Order: sequence, then structure tokens, then C-alpha cells
Amino acid sequence: MKKNKIDLYNMSSYFVLLAILIVFGIGGNNFLTLKSLYATANNGSAQILIACAATFGLLVGIIDLSVAAIGYLSGVVAGMMLHLYSVPYPVAFLAGVAVGLFLGWINSLLIVKFKMNGMLVTFGMMLVLRAVGRIFTNDKTITLDKVKPLRQARIDALGGLQISLIVLIVIIVALQFVLKYTAFGRRLLLVGCDENVAKRIGINADRVKTQALMIEGLLCGMAGSYFWIVVQGSIVTSGLNGYEFLAIAGAVLGGVSLLGGHGSIFPGAVIGSMVLLYLASGMANMGIDLFVTPFVRGIIIFVAMYVDALRTRKMMGNKLG
Repeated sequence: MKKNKIDLYNMSSYFVLLAILIVFGIGGNNFLTLKSLYATANNGSAQILIACAATFGLLVGIIDLSVAAIGYLSGVVAGMMLHLYSVPYPVAFLAGVAVGLFLGWINSLLIVKFKMNGMLVTFGMMLVLRAVGRIFTNDKTITLDKVKPLRQARIDALGGLQISLIVLIVIIVALQFVLKYTAFGRRLLLVGCDENVAKRIGINADRVKTQALMIEGLLCGMAGSYFWIVVQGSIVTSGLNGYEFLAIAGAVLGGVSLLGGHGSIFPGAVIGSMVLLYLASGMANMGIDLFVTPFVRGIIIFVAMYVDALRTRKMMGNKLG
């Protein structure tokens, strides 16, 4: 009986996603077509990857509010290199990823080495990075014609599947492999579950946290300098605004614990993010008032928090038992 309950908790995001697809598939207009499903996933690819990035912080018990801002500044750096200096796109992309990796290291330095509060550090970082990005762009929208070929690349034989989605799938598979089948993934979960136990068996918890935050920054850099600017085809000053909350909510909705030590990339953060994406898409498809979407999204997030609390309580009970 206990095993079935735990399975239900872990499967809840699947049930919610299935319900959304059924409801909006029946009531919407061509909602369940491949073109529509692809478009929603592609447009939300940055959100999905940022949720995957936030998962690495959450697994070691760090709620990082700067994930979207890191993606934003990384995208700004890559986009401005394309716009001002006409560098080849791979160079601009690598520069954006390097920015994300560096900012992840800065976060780890402040949080892990100097023992500063993670939420306060990343909240301050979020404000600073967004200000820097707006200074770089002079607070203006910049069109990026050079990313147009990447934006339009798709495979017609698969119903028009965008190349960017294939790249995203490859990244997700790689991240899930790292978490589930490598020693680093096991150390990550152990540190998040019980840092003191991890230290007693010889794991350098500070190093694991640093690595987690640097991977987080790296993924945010990829999200901003590829999935954001390529899908949008431009740099906008409000780019990725609010995605930090959507990313964390998506991860928690997918079963990633806010207290650390439990969660996955897939189904975890990916399915949780897809719930939020298809919810918004379905409501727009049915012509529901735009301002209703945040309300419904908020209700789902509250439910996700409640399920996370139940899951955590159950895990704590099993430990004590």
C-alpha cells in the first residue's frame, strides 16, 4: 500500500498533463495537432531547460532565483556579439554559455564558500543581471536576422519537428543519464538528502554544491544563448522575465523536492514544465481571458506544493520508521 501511494505522488504530473491535453483537446481548436504541440514545446523550450537547470540547485537544497536572469544575460551577450560584431553563431553561442557558467560559479562562491543565504544571493543576482542586460541593449528590442535559419530549421518527415526540439531532447537525455547513472548524480542526491551523512562517508559536499550551481549556470547559458534568442529571433528587454518562478514551479510540479535530495530531470522538471506550457497554450487556444491563466497556473502550483509537502512528510516518516 505504501508503495502505491508513493507511485501516485510521483505520477501526479502525468495525470495532470493528460487531463490538460484531454480537456483542451476536446474543447479547443486543433489543439492536439502535431503542429500545435510542437509549437508550444518549441516556444517553451527555454522554460523547460531553465527548469532542468533549477533542478540541479533544488537537488542540493538551493532555490536559485537567478536562473532566468542568467539565461537572459547569456542571451544578450550572444545576441549582441551577433548584432554588433557579426561573429559566427557558434562563437556567440559559446560566449553566452561561458557567461552562464561563470555566473553559476559566482553564485557558488557566494553561497558555498562564503555561506551566504542562497535565496537572497540569487535574488540580488537576478536584479543585477537584468539591469546589466538592459544597459547592454540600451533597453531596446534588437532583431537578430542571423538566427533565422536556425529558427526555421525543421524535419518535415516528422510533422515539422523543429531542430531546436531535437537538441533539447538530446540535452534532456544526457542530463537524466548524469543524474541516474553516474557517481556525480548519486553524490548530488545524497548531499541534498542529508549533507552530514554525505560528509561522514567522505563526500565533499561543498564541491558537489559548487558543481551543481555551475552546471545550473551552464544550462541557463544554453537556454538563453540558443533556445531563447533562436526561438524569438530577437532580444527583448523583458526576455525570460518571470521564468525563474515558472522553472521552479515546473520542477516542483514534476516531483522535485524543495528541500533537496529527491527529483529528476525526466519526468520531473520536463513534465512539470510541460503542464504549465500546455495549460497556458490550451487556455489561449480556447480564447480564455489572458489574465485567467496566471490564476489557474497559481492554483496548480499550490496543489504541487501540497503534494510536495505530502511527499516530504512521507519520506521523513519512512526515515524515522
